[in-house]
Amino acid sequence: MRLIKMTGGLGNQMFIYAFYLKMKKLFPHTKIDLSDMMHYHVHHGYEMNRVFALPHTEFCINRTLKKLMEFLLCKVVYERKQKNGSMEAFEKKYAWPLIYFKGFYQSERFFADIEDDVRKTFCFNMELINIRSREMMKVIDADEHAVSIHIRRGDYLLPKFWANAGCVCQLPYYKNAIAELKKHDSTPSFYVFSDDIEWVKQNLSLSNAHYIDWNQGNDSWQDMMLMSHCRNHIICNSTFSWWGAWLNPRKNKTVIVPSRWFMKEETPYIYPARWIKVPIN
Repeated sequence: MRLIKMTGGLGNQMFIYAFYLKMKKLFPHTKIDLSDMMHYHVHHGYEMNRVFALPHTEFCINRTLKKLMEFLLCKVVYERKQKNGSMEAFEKKYAWPLIYFKGFYQSERFFADIEDDVRKTFCFNMELINIRSREMMKVIDADEHAVSIHIRRGDYLLPKFWANAGCVCQLPYYKNAIAELKKHDSTPSFYVFSDDIEWVKQNLSLSNAHYIDWNQGNDSWQDMMLMSHCRNHIICNSTFSWWGAWLNPRKNKTVIVPSRWFMKEETPYIYPARWIKVPIN
């Protein structure tokens, strides 16, 4: 059996689930370990079943039992220890009764050959969409110049996140991104998604802007759904807006991204090759 650790917010959960779909193709006896999510209260907990109406195929194990298994009979494979660009360690066969995978798999390379399966899996649960988001979805669908722009502040302002992640996508990046976007669409309509809309209004001058400020708490995922309906995208270094852009099925979409994902770490495979990097300062 192969177990894949589930952790993180919705965007990271999606990367891990996409990796799970790929591994299940190769090794049918693959399961997801939700034991860490049982006590995970950051963001909105485990959301995959609710947001995408997925079947309950996960496999939960007791934390103490997991530690014992890791020590006695489990081969643990860490994503961060693999060679850049290599899937070899994940796809190889092991002589262990249980293989346990830990990582975030934040790259299209982990599921590029099953893209259609991933897109079919990540179909939003339309029954849960609130009235305002339904109306906004109609507006976006009718707008040929719709551009999503995501500004994440919140936890990124905390000292423990600021130096590596929070400092990356600040006003210089967004100004560069908007200038690049206008090379591809001279009359964009901006649909703004942020956990600090008032800061955006005060600090980022946008013409023809629509501010989506009502999706809070358990409805937060609906921002990602609305992003995916836009024609083009300006994302930040957040897996939430990464997926909002990726789930847009249009082949001719423009996706503007920061030249760095982290300030102190290299992430050479995090962006699809066709996305456009712009300077962060």
